[in-house]
Amino acid sequence: MNNFFEMKQLFLSLTLFVIATSFAQQLSGKVPGVTISKPYSANDTVIKVIYNKPRILPNKKPAFYINGTLVNQNILRTLNQIEIETVNIEKEEFKIDTIKYYGKIFITTKNPYKPKIISLSNLKAKYLESLKGPVIFQIDNEQVIGDYDQYPIDEKYILKIIVEDFENSKEKLNLHIVKIILKTEENIKKANNRIRGGKDIAID
Repeated sequence: MNNFFEMKQLFLSLTLFVIATSFAQQLSGKVPGVTISKPYSANDTVIKVIYNKPRILPNKKPAFYINGTLVNQNILRTLNQIEIETVNIEKEEFKIDTIKYYGKIFITTKNPYKPKIISLSNLKAKYLESLKGPVIFQIDNEQVIGDYDQYPIDEKYILKIIVEDFENSKEKLNLHIVKIILKTEENIKKANNRIRGGKDIAID
C-alpha cells in the first residue's frame, strides 16, 4: 500500500466482504429489532429509553489469518491499518475442527512489523495484576462484549491503559473500568496535549 487512501479502500473492501458473507440474505420490509422513531427535539416530554443488546456474531463468518496464523476476527479492532501490506481473500467454504468458515482472509503486515497478539485476560494479568473484582474493558471508549480469554488485541498498538474504579454501595457494585487507548493519530495528539497541560502521569 503506497498511501493512506489506498489502505482505507482496502479495509473498506475487507469490511464489505465480511458483511456480504454475514448477511447474504436480502432484507425487505421491517427489520427485526429496528424501530424508526420521530427525530429528537428540545421540547420532548417523554424520555426515550434505548436498550442496546449485545452484538451477535454472524453464523457465516470468514477465517482471518495474520501472517499465516489463524486469529479471532476481533483482532481487526486493534490492528494498525498503516502496518498492513496486503489483504487477500479466498471465497470458499471449509472447516477447522468442527467450525465451518465461509471464506479466508489473509492479512500480511509490512516488514519488519509483527503484531504482538495477546488476549484481554492475559493483558489484565500482565499489566493489571493488582486489580480485584469484575473488570469492564473499553477500546477507545467502545465497550468490549465477549469472552476476554478469546478476545485478541495487538499489544504493540496500545498507547496507554486507563483504570477507573466504579463503586456504588447501595447497588452493591464494585468494579473496574479498563480503558485501552490505541495509537491512532488523534489519540496521540490528545495524549501529548494532556502531557503539556501537566495532567497525564505515567508510572513504570
